[in-house]
Amino acid sequence: MTIILLFLLGCSFFSAFGVKLHYDSFEQVIGQDVCFCDIRVRKFNRTTAVLNGTIYLYNEFDNNLIFSLDVYYSRLGNQQYNHLPIKLPTSGLCDFMDNINKFYPEVVKYFINSPPAGECPVKRREIHVLDLEYPSHIIPTVFQRKGLWKTVVHGWQDGNEVIQYTTIAKATDD
Repeated sequence: MTIILLFLLGCSFFSAFGVKLHYDSFEQVIGQDVCFCDIRVRKFNRTTAVLNGTIYLYNEFDNNLIFSLDVYYSRLGNQQYNHLPIKLPTSGLCDFMDNINKFYPEVVKYFINSPPAGECPVKRREIHVLDLEYPSHIIPTVFQRKGLWKTVVHGWQDGNEVIQYTTIAKATDD
């Protein structure tokens, strides 16, 4: 769903001191019956990887769909991750979309047919992601380390996990 991708993008990492993040992979683990993220990471040119694809929302969703995030870091980039004790507030879908539209309009423009601010419940739709490069400029400065970064987003509804997806980004000297 849009919130899943936007939440992931909003919890990315800052580009400073020559450290830049690149998408490495995107995988939807559960929830294909609720929302299917037909998204892949592809090479845009020799140095840039982008997200491309479509998000299919099969149902209407409101603030009862709550998202949380786990962040993992691999200093050596060898897939041996350490869970970071980052506490980010959970948020309902409508509240989250309103905040994304308000504070990150430059990211929202890459999502064609995304829900506008104030739409609640979020209606069924297809959201297209076209050549979205990692938005490194919206990342907190605490994450300025080279290595692999993994985020796992969990979507909960009525106490049950209904959506989960994982994104891996590689931080390099660029």
